[in-house]
This record gives sequence, structure tokens and C-alpha cells, in this order.
Amino acid sequence: MARRIKIKVRPQQTIAFPGICVHCSQPAPETMTLRQRFGRITRLIDVPLCTRCASELNRRSAEEERLQKISWLVSGVLFLLGLAIALLLTPPALSFGLRLLLALLVGGGLVALVLWAFRKPITNAALPEKQAIRHSVTIDDFSWRATTFAFENDLFADRFMELNTPRLMEI
Repeated sequence: MARRIKIKVRPQQTIAFPGICVHCSQPAPETMTLRQRFGRITRLIDVPLCTRCASELNRRSAEEERLQKISWLVSGVLFLLGLAIALLLTPPALSFGLRLLLALLVGGGLVALVLWAFRKPITNAALPEKQAIRHSVTIDDFSWRATTFAFENDLFADRFMELNTPRLMEI
């Protein structure tokens, strides 16, 4: 079960993390970026990781690679198809530069749509070790003055609380 800790922290303010890995409690020279989005606001926070966990995050499963290559292929085909159809369907009375710009926007929109659609399946196809590292810490909630973390590692959570004692808040 995850331990939830809420601290006072404003955007662009630094947070003190212990020098151990958030997943396995080994010395941590690397970082992993947490990203949480609510509405139009995105909070990015770097948490410490050991070298082994960082290398696990960079490994891809065969299914991840397959889905990523399929997404690139589908994106490329739809970009070219959207570009061609948009060039053919725009009125010839418009200048070629404007027609090309519209066609590029259509193609780019199709690429963004395909990559967005493949994002979740690619994430779900990750190796179990990689998913465990990603889920070892999450940002549960944040506002302009506070952030709530959920830690799976109790040792890390205890040290995090010790470092941020003056900033702790009630959940």
C-alpha cells in the first residue's frame, strides 16, 4: 500500500529528496521525471533513481518496440495520405504555399492523433520491472501551494518525511 505524504511546495520551488533510489533504496545518481497533469497545468518533478533502475526504465519489451514501430509506420502513411488528399481537395485558386501549409497541418494533426492513440498501449506493454519502477512514486494531487506524493518504498518515504519536516501538511 502506498504511503501518501503532502508537502508545501510551490511551482518552481525545489524539493529535497534523499540520495537513495525511490524504488530500491540504493545510492541514486540518476533521476526519473514524474509528470502529472490537471487541466492545463502540468507538474514535473525529478526523483532519484539508482543506475540499475534507470537502465531498466530505458529497456523496452518486444511488444513496446513492435507497437512503437507500428505507430511510426501508421503515422508516416497517414501523414503522406493526409498531405496528398489535402493538396488535392484545397481550391487551386489559393496559392500553392497556402495549400501546402494547410496540407502540412492536416498531416501533422493525423500524426499527432496516431501517436496519442498509441501512447497508452505502448505504456501498458512495458516490462513488469519497468512498470514497478514507474509506480514506485506518483504525484497524487497538486495545487499552487502543495503536492501530495504516494510512495511504495517505506524507507524512502521515511527519509523524505525527515528531510521535509517543516513542509509537511495534513492529508
